Parts: sequence; structure tokens; C-alpha cells
Amino acid sequence: MTNADVRIRLLGPDDADALIRLAETDNLFDEDPSVAPSGALTYDAARSFLGDPAVLFWLAELDDETAGFLHCCIQRRRNAGPWAELLLMEMGTHLEWRRRGIGRSLLAVMEEWMREHGMEEVWVPANLYATGFYEKCGFAKDEGVILVKALG
Repeated sequence: MTNADVRIRLLGPDDADALIRLAETDNLFDEDPSVAPSGALTYDAARSFLGDPAVLFWLAELDDETAGFLHCCIQRRRNAGPWAELLLMEMGTHLEWRRRGIGRSLLAVMEEWMREHGMEEVWVPANLYATGFYEKCGFAKDEGVILVKALG
């Protein structure tokens, strides 16, 4: 496989079926594929998600199979400077296609999209196992810490 064999496309509402198929096997894109996949996603929910103007969701495909994905959210800024920045929410490469440049290719497509849309910064709340990958791709640790609070 070469990077030329991988097709990366930005999904839209008409690609709901692709997002539904991914949700059924997305555990195979995680560090621990033994966890359960996200599961059933309705067609309307998938269309709504992909139709949200703040959502960017790319698929990397190889021979009509999903090899990887990248999900970002556009975060508008309230202060001077670039109009927005990206928050890289999740990224995964199928366990059969890891270490073949798919993750780097997805990031390259994201960065090209950023240049075309006047964005200069992307943030990623990375899992500890993924920080080495992101650092090799040019990300730097920030002085902050990501905190989470679950309600309910």
C-alpha cells in the first residue's frame, strides 16, 4: 500500500451510511479493539451530525474499506486574530492498516483544509497512548491540562 492508494474524503450529510457503518466497527480503530463498538446510529442522527457546519469528518478509504477517520470541530474565536481554530476530537486507523501513513495523510488533508479556510491552530485532547504520534506530527504540549466533568 502507498499513500496514493488511500482516498481521503470529507463527509457530508449524503454520506450518512458511511458514518453508520463506521459506528458498527469503530472499536477496530481504537487502541483496544476488544471494547464494544459505538453501535447503532440512526440515519437521521448521522445526517444531522454530518450536516452540522461546525463538524468536519474525513474518511480514509482503501479498496472501498474504511482505513481511518478524523473528526474535528470548528471553534469560532471571540478575540482578534484568526476567525476560528480546530479541535481535533477523534482520530483512528483500522488495526490492519496502522503504521502505513494513514494517520499522517489524514492530518495532511486536515492541515490543507485549515490553510484554505484561514485557520492557523488545531488543538487535540489526546489520549496518553497517542501523544507520541501527535508530537512526531508537529504538535507540541501546551501548558494547560484537559479536565472533564460528566453530569448525571
